[in-house]
Amino acid sequence: MSSFTVRKPPRLKRGDVIGILSPASAPSAMEKIEKGVRYLESCGYRVEVGKHVMKEKGYLAGEDEERLADLNGMLEDARVRAIFTTRGGYGTPRLLDRVNYAAVRRDPKILVGYSDITSLQLALFRKTGLITFS
Repeated sequence: MSSFTVRKPPRLKRGDVIGILSPASAPSAMEKIEKGVRYLESCGYRVEVGKHVMKEKGYLAGEDEERLADLNGMLEDARVRAIFTTRGGYGTPRLLDRVNYAAVRRDPKILVGYSDITSLQLALFRKTGLITFS
């Protein structure tokens, strides 16, 4: 039987960077994201919004490669301590075979999402032991 390590990401501290991205469907309005960014900044966090957050390709937030680039970029960026997804919807399972799980094992970080993001949360737990939040 193989051993399995459960990884809890470190808690956020003032000044930490929170990344915002859209690995599934596109959010409905940039104003909502901007309002959320302002709130998080007022709590003392720095916020980095993914390059493709508002992109639209049918029902998705851009091409698979664009959404994956935002996700892996934030997973690989040591400055980013948490990743908040904008919404669920559809499309995240299409990315799972190309997620950089090694980056998560090296540097576990908070991931928050719901709905379609559950597929990513379950894959992260299975492949890295990372505890995530809904």
